[in-house]
Amino acid sequence: MAETSLRVVTNECRMKGNGYCPRPLEQAAVFLSRKWTLSILVTIGNFGNLRFNDLLRRVDGITQKTLSERLQELEKYNLVERREFAERPPRVEYSLTAKGQKVRKSVLPLLKLAESNAFSKS
Repeated sequence: MAETSLRVVTNECRMKGNGYCPRPLEQAAVFLSRKWTLSILVTIGNFGNLRFNDLLRRVDGITQKTLSERLQELEKYNLVERREFAERPPRVEYSLTAKGQKVRKSVLPLLKLAESNAFSKS
């Protein structure tokens, strides 16, 4: 599988004036804006633990390949935990880590704002 490259944003802030530097938010936005990433985080958080096929059914339109890739990325960034159970047939469940729960909790107000049509042109 090819390594996915994400645009790296430096921590150096070139903003003029006072206030928060937007650089850390830009870096987070690059990662979170990848298609399906937020849907996966929110969906796992909604249900606590989900098996791969349950997650595949709940995230409408995602392919097996893309789900697998996104889950691997989320594991790499310690947002999702993959647990294997020594059973026959094998069972694997995904859940949010503490860091993943924190990210989900942070995006829920934005989700509620989006649901209120705050971003519609009318």
